[in-house]
Amino acid sequence: MKYVGEKDENVEYRKRPGAYAIIVNKDDDKIGIVKKLTEEGIENFYLGGGIEEGETKLEALKREMIEEAGYTIKNIKELGEVGEFIFAGDKGYIEVIASVYIAEFDKKVAEPIEKDHNVIWVKPEEYVDKMFREWQRYIMEKFIEKREVSVV
Repeated sequence: MKYVGEKDENVEYRKRPGAYAIIVNKDDDKIGIVKKLTEEGIENFYLGGGIEEGETKLEALKREMIEEAGYTIKNIKELGEVGEFIFAGDKGYIEVIASVYIAEFDKKVAEPIEKDHNVIWVKPEEYVDKMFREWQRYIMEKFIEKREVSVV
């Protein structure tokens, strides 16, 4: 697994494994990400989140999709894992261990629980540098590289 960013050796980090998806739209070159407005500004990130005790990565991913977007997902493919040591405000110091997938929305089954998570459709090349965390920027670059290789 690749780690990005710096680790402060004087800090104890709490491990936080998570499952996330880059949602693709087969009809165009856009992907679905979350745009969230905060007091500090705009945060762009992937749909997904922490894996709860007793959950598999895919169970967590599917749960998070319904909570954040109200959709089930299909055509799920593993993209990769990446880690980052971060300070996450009220959550403290966290070692993010992100398992990232590529998927498509399937069926709308609920209204999203997280009302401040707005799914937007963007061209990945235009959003690499707009993603909130370094690990998200890294995985977006890997997604773009993989997509370009599969097109050739």
